[in-house]
Amino acid sequence: MLGAGLDTFGLRNPYRSIGLRVFEVDHPATQAWKQERLAASGITPPAELAFVPVDFERNDLAGQLAAKSFRKDDPALYVWLGVVPYLERQTVFSLLRSVAASAEAGIVFDYSEPPENYAPERRERAVTMAARVAAAGEPWITLLDPAGLAGELTAMGFRHIEDLGPSAMARRYFGAPANAPDSGAGPHILFASTKARA
Repeated sequence: MLGAGLDTFGLRNPYRSIGLRVFEVDHPATQAWKQERLAASGITPPAELAFVPVDFERNDLAGQLAAKSFRKDDPALYVWLGVVPYLERQTVFSLLRSVAASAEAGIVFDYSEPPENYAPERRERAVTMAARVAAAGEPWITLLDPAGLAGELTAMGFRHIEDLGPSAMARRYFGAPANAPDSGAGPHILFASTKARA
């Protein structure tokens, strides 16, 4: 769980009986605060949960994971939600290359498109939202263009890529009809795997 924040999957882990380990990766200060809150609430993290303090912009993720007994040769799924827009582009792609170097790994992450990809009638809303989060102290730094992203991921070594834009997400998760008009640019959920799809 990359940028885990207050996510509770590691505490709930319904697969611990079959040996699923969870590595919660987050900024050291955020993670320390979370651990303090857990302790204050009388919650003891399970043995299958490892806390991995990482500042994505400054620390080596692979090295920090290895220090917590993460084995890069074991199958792994990286979940990286709500983080990509707030990091430098080189940091995003460095982390993706690190995942791609694994023999059997997948990553799911979300990203947003740059304002120029939006239709004019929707662009103003995207620019307004960007200004709002910047004013709150969390500016969007990296926005990705889906037109070239799949090629970049393939070049890194990912063999299966599934990128769901707004319309595809609406159809898959919210029951939108298959023939609904395309909503154009917007947020994406992307899954990439180092294994070809079975």
